[in-house]
Amino acid sequence: MDAIAPLAAIPKPLRHELDRCPWRNPSLWATWRDRVIDDVPTSFAHLWPFDMQLTRPARTGLPEMCVDIRVVFDCHVVTERYDPAKHGFPKGGLLDASAHLWFDAGGAMRLFHADRYALSKALPALILGLVTGATRCFAARRHNYMVWRPHGTGPGGPHYQVFFDLYRTNEPKPRLVLYVQSAYLKDRPLGVQREKVLVFATVCAATMGLIGPKTRKRAHKR
Repeated sequence: MDAIAPLAAIPKPLRHELDRCPWRNPSLWATWRDRVIDDVPTSFAHLWPFDMQLTRPARTGLPEMCVDIRVVFDCHVVTERYDPAKHGFPKGGLLDASAHLWFDAGGAMRLFHADRYALSKALPALILGLVTGATRCFAARRHNYMVWRPHGTGPGGPHYQVFFDLYRTNEPKPRLVLYVQSAYLKDRPLGVQREKVLVFATVCAATMGLIGPKTRKRAHKR
C-alpha cells in the first residue's frame, strides 16, 4: 500500500474557532488509507489531502494574489450516517464491519456508501477547477460554499453537490484550508441553488483579509 505523501502540517485553530467549527481540528481529519470492503481492495488515494495555488494579477478591486490552499476531504464524501433502523446491526458486530465504518469530526458513526464513493472520484478535478475558473462557486446557507456538476440529465435534473468550508490558517505566512464537508447526489432541481454565484478569487481574497467584506461581489448569473 502506498504511503500518504507528507504535506506541511496545518496548525490547529484557536479554541473559540474550534468551538464554532470543530471539523477544523486537523487531528479529526480522515486518514485515507486503502481498505478491503466486501472482499474488494478499495483505494482512497484520490481523497488524500493536496495543495493547490491561486494566482491572480491585480484587477479592479482585487490586489495581486498568490495564495496557497490545502484541500482536505471529510469522510462524508463516501459515507452516509449510520442508522440501525435502516442498516441493521452489522453482522458479526462492529469490529467485523470496521472496514465499512468511519467516525466523522462530530463523533457520529458513518457507513460506506458505494455510490458516493464512485462519485467522489470526480472531487479533485472539481475542486481544482475553482482556481482555473472551470468550476463555479456558490454561497451556501451555513456560511460555507458549494460547487456542483450535472449528473447525466443536465442542470435541471439530479446533480452532484459538494459543500466546503474555507478558512485562513494562523501562521506567519497564512494559507487557506478548503475543507470538503460533504458531497452527494441531489435530486431536487438546481434552480433554487443558483441565486448566489460567487467569484472564488474574491472569496479567497476576503478570507485572507486582502479586501474588506464590503468589496465582496457576486458574479453575474449566466
